[in-house]
Amino acid sequence: MNTARQVILLHGCGGSAQDTWHASGWHAALTGAGLQVHAPHLPGHGPGPVSRRPEDYADLAGLLDAVLPTGMLDVVGFSLGAKLALELAVRGPGRFRRIVLGGLGDNAFAPERVAPAVAQALESGVTPDTPPPVLDFLRAWNPAHNDALAIAAVLRRPANPLHTPERLRAVNTPTLLINGTQDPVAASSAALVAALPTVRLITVPGVDHFGLPRSAIFRAQALEFLTSENPLL
Repeated sequence: MNTARQVILLHGCGGSAQDTWHASGWHAALTGAGLQVHAPHLPGHGPGPVSRRPEDYADLAGLLDAVLPTGMLDVVGFSLGAKLALELAVRGPGRFRRIVLGGLGDNAFAPERVAPAVAQALESGVTPDTPPPVLDFLRAWNPAHNDALAIAAVLRRPANPLHTPERLRAVNTPTLLINGTQDPVAASSAALVAALPTVRLITVPGVDHFGLPRSAIFRAQALEFLTSENPLL
C-alpha cells in the first residue's frame, strides 16, 4: 500500500500543469520530498474535449472535485486554483491537511475584473485598445496546452466560486498565503487574511502575478510548510 501523503497542485486560469508545476520544478521538488503529486487540469483546460459554453462552468469546484483522489489531501493552488482550493475546503471540512495559496488576495471575494476583456481577446484577438493586464495574461498563456474558446467560456462563466468572509471562517486547516509584491491581482490581502482562522502570509519581493509559480522562494516556502510538523510557527 502506498502511504505517501497526497498533494494536489491546481494551476490558474489559462495555465496548465506542465507550465505551472512541471517546468518550474514543483513536481520534481515535491516528489523528491516523498509526496505523491496530482496535478489535474482545471475544468475547461487541457488537451482533451472541453466545452466552449460558459454555462457548463457554473460550478467549477464541483467539476474539479470529480477528478480528485479521495482521502486526506494537501493542496497548493495558484490564482484561480487557489480560489478553488478554498471552495473545496469550505465544502469538505477536514478534507485538507494543509493548504497553500498563491496569487490570491482580497480578489477572492469578487469575480475576476478583467475576465470579460481577456475573453474578448481570446475570441477576437488583440486590438490597440487591449489593456495591459489582458496583454500580461496573453503573454503568460500557452495556446499549445489549452483551447482559446474554452478558456474564454471559463472566463465568461456564471460567477463562481463566490467566497465571503463568513464562509471562509469555517476553514480551520493550516493555510499559507504567498503573494508577490508586484502582483496587482493580489495587491491587497488584509480581508482574506482576516477571514481565514489559521493563516500565515508571506510576500516575495519583486515578483509579479504570473511570475510567482516560477519563484524558488514560493516553492521552498510551500514545501517547508507542507512537510513541517508545526507549519504556522
